[in-house]
Amino acid sequence: MTDLYGGHIVAKYLKEVEEVAAVFSLSGGHIDRIYDGFHEYGVRLIDVRHEQAAAMMAHAWSISNGNPGVCLVTAGPGFTNTLTGIVNAYQENAPVVVLSGTAPLRDRGLGALQEINQVDMIKSTVKWYGICQNIKRIPEYLFTAFRQAVSGRPGPVFLELPPDILNVKLRQEELIWPTKGSVVAKSGPDPSLIRPAAKLINQAQKPFIIAGSGINSSGCEEELQKFIEANGIPFALINTARGALPDDHPLSVWDGGMMGILTAFGQADLVIALGVRFNWVLMYGQLFPQAKLVRVDIDPAEIDRNRAADVGLVGDLGLTLAQLTDAVQKKNHSDWRDSLREAYMPLIQEEIDAREKPSDPIPPARMIFRVRETVGDDDINIIDGGDTSYYGLTT
Repeated sequence: MTDLYGGHIVAKYLKEVEEVAAVFSLSGGHIDRIYDGFHEYGVRLIDVRHEQAAAMMAHAWSISNGNPGVCLVTAGPGFTNTLTGIVNAYQENAPVVVLSGTAPLRDRGLGALQEINQVDMIKSTVKWYGICQNIKRIPEYLFTAFRQAVSGRPGPVFLELPPDILNVKLRQEELIWPTKGSVVAKSGPDPSLIRPAAKLINQAQKPFIIAGSGINSSGCEEELQKFIEANGIPFALINTARGALPDDHPLSVWDGGMMGILTAFGQADLVIALGVRFNWVLMYGQLFPQAKLVRVDIDPAEIDRNRAADVGLVGDLGLTLAQLTDAVQKKNHSDWRDSLREAYMPLIQEEIDAREKPSDPIPPARMIFRVRETVGDDDINIIDGGDTSYYGLTT
């Protein structure tokens, strides 16, 4: 058996165990042995010009591909440049594996090149963090990083790989290779709560579904469609749930943008919240005091956050929706959907006119509308900034 450098063990694990298709990175001396391993094992390396881009590209990769995104950065300033990207991934519950070089363990406290306390900077904005100090444990630590990134509520993780373990060799037979860490173990909700949730849904005259990024994390587009169409409930998809069902679905209120959502909240007698946080975007869940609430989330801490749920279901969204679909009565809420549209469309008429009528200078709503018209519904839009986000999300 051959001897392997620690950096090559990292590359071999990423390629052969996790089947990572791409790593986003900017080179540095602390991690060059991993680069050498990428060449050896055929790991695709996407070079960037700033480490913030590496973290944000890994974030985007995780959303668009359904697998953890991986970024690799060098010690010190390479690491600090990733912070904004890591915080963004943490806020959006995106599974990103951040691999970072660090100053050699043997030189800690001596003033080594690019030596800083990286863990204390990052630990409040990642799900898990660790440092591997033994070359034999590299596969174990990588497995743990990937498993932590995808388990429960997904999020970024941080693993330091010092040169002490990357630039030394180990006989391959001494390694223990774990299974794939990014396999998601799914669990369903408490079965005793399905019936109370179904009862509220069956009794509702004006139910409304608001679904968020948990849909994308669960990969439950099919279960979502079956649940919505079996019960004829108006809905809106926000955040990375957008695209799970088309915006022009007959039951979607997205033709009214945020005004459609606000109108539905104000008139609903039941809100079904699926994998979505009641943060500032949804006014902390205070927009529908008249309505009862059924809430489904993978994270128990979210169930009663900012607004207590009448029934809270903790578990994978796909498994939960499948059980609810079997338990609820089939209904037609098309009259309720039509009345909603009659209520909110006059409120956005001015914005609709701005989209459709040529003018100079071109208003933001029309510009975004024409871009979308040109590229079609299957494109991926990257938006940034407050006002830009509004027009990008609602047009």
